[in-house]
Amino acid sequence: MKNYINTLKLRWKEATKNKKFVAVLTSMFVAFLMLMAFISQFHSQIELRPGFSFSDPLLGEIPPVALNALTFISIYLTHLIAILAALLKPENFLKLLGGYFLVYFFRVFALFLLPLDPPPGTIPLIDPILILFGGGEIITKDLFYSGHTSTTFMALLMTENKKLRGFLSIGLVITVCGVLFQRVHYTIDVYAALFFAYTAYRLSTIFVQKIGLEKLTDGVQV
Repeated sequence: MKNYINTLKLRWKEATKNKKFVAVLTSMFVAFLMLMAFISQFHSQIELRPGFSFSDPLLGEIPPVALNALTFISIYLTHLIAILAALLKPENFLKLLGGYFLVYFFRVFALFLLPLDPPPGTIPLIDPILILFGGGEIITKDLFYSGHTSTTFMALLMTENKKLRGFLSIGLVITVCGVLFQRVHYTIDVYAALFFAYTAYRLSTIFVQKIGLEKLTDGVQV
């Protein structure tokens, strides 16, 4: 832990000397917060609109099972580990934040263009953190594509440490099982989530490379 904190201090001290890094990071934070504020209102709107459903062969073969607690423990642990790992290199944190933004940005358009009703027998995923802070409106029509799956996969892709990637892979499997067994998503939502997450990962990585910040702290001695 001491080595982690020392490395964190040294690299972030070096990174914050770079005005471009500070400007891009600040802009990303502001854009991300604005997008989250918009999404909270957008979710309420999509719950009111009519949608359509379709037969899903895979969901027809598996029984509905409530895995809410396990799923959210896995999701929050996965993102916590990914964020802590990314913080060790400010340029990686920049890529991770950009990836999160793009995943949610793409998802707004996907939800707008494809109104779906939840699969029959859905067991809503209830976020304990949102409930704790007085929110937690139950949303069932934010279907295409799976936000939980896409952000978890994107966090996995952004993590460089191989051992951590193995752990996060387990988290991804648990998340996918959770959204399918609880029938909160169709199978196509999960496949699409993987595609959009990879796209977000690639675009965010390319962006950081193009603006010359990919190796911002490589020269820092720790």
